[in-house]
Amino acid sequence: MEDKNIKDLTEYVPYSKEARSFMAPTKYTVFIRTFIPWQLFKFAYYNLKMLKVLSKGHGRFLDD
Repeated sequence: MEDKNIKDLTEYVPYSKEARSFMAPTKYTVFIRTFIPWQLFKFAYYNLKMLKVLSKGHGRFLDD
């Protein structure tokens, strides 16, 4: 049986010094996530992509 550290068995408390840290997003990542024109562009891009997939699945391009 493997011995476990007492530290590993303690209860996890978020935002404490013992809690594991996470990688913070870069300034560029935060900018892209909050830049409204970029979000609108991506929204339109993905909607057009879905329309293309759906139109193919509904027989629009099938041979008769």
